[in-house]
Amino acid sequence: MKEIKRSIILFAGTTEGRLLAEYLQELNRPFVICVATGYGRDLLEDICRPDHDGCMEIRQGRLNVTEMERMFDKLRPELVIDATHPYAVEVTRNIRIACSKRKGLRLIRCLREPGAGDSRPGVIHMPDVEAAVTWLSSVTGNILVTTGSKELAAYTRIRDYEQRIYARVLPSAEAVAQCRSLGFEGRHIIAMQGPFSEEMNLVQLREYGCAYLVTKDGGAAGGFSEKIKAAHRAGAAAVVIDRPGSGEGISLDEIKGQLKEWMEHEKKGSIYG
Repeated sequence: MKEIKRSIILFAGTTEGRLLAEYLQELNRPFVICVATGYGRDLLEDICRPDHDGCMEIRQGRLNVTEMERMFDKLRPELVIDATHPYAVEVTRNIRIACSKRKGLRLIRCLREPGAGDSRPGVIHMPDVEAAVTWLSSVTGNILVTTGSKELAAYTRIRDYEQRIYARVLPSAEAVAQCRSLGFEGRHIIAMQGPFSEEMNLVQLREYGCAYLVTKDGGAAGGFSEKIKAAHRAGAAAVVIDRPGSGEGISLDEIKGQLKEWMEHEKKGSIYG
């Protein structure tokens, strides 16, 4: 019986997304990668090359539900993998809705392991960025913000933010332009690719004299523990934006296992349920 190769759409944008793309490449699976930004595309370009089998293309741009449905109608995938960031609530919701409207389309959400709990003093948990900004407005001292450029506008409500806040963002033209449009300039824009070591976090906290480090719980892949440890060593408070409801999903290793099982069913001519 002729082997049937089913196509996959992978929504990437994280370390796990890249690892899954590499794994699909190894398995020679037909797949399309979707990323939101040009920077995300650049990080995956070496996977989707003319001399490589498997990856059909990289699609760039933020998609709403209707646009996702149109893409599904055209590509007719049988599996969609959501490996977007744990805090990308809107895109995860859009993917779930778009998949639910297509009969027989399976969706797997890749869940990143959360960072280990930290009971040491100086770790302050906030439910969202808005709450963190409100609290930071009530204190004094410089702030290292590591939550990215997308939500940076909220921090401009903090008094003297141009002098107090040091924004660490991805080294993309879009991220730097966003910082500048909000009034951040010079040393207050730290455009670097993470994750960062404990020592690098410590150096930056001390260099800019920061009393606070704002972070999301990006887990081990996002260098969360290294940030917390560095803040403790620097005598800075770590302000942690807690994860939204994680919903259903499985780990990176579990997804790899299911993909391998899917291949075995194909070879036997079975239908993967």
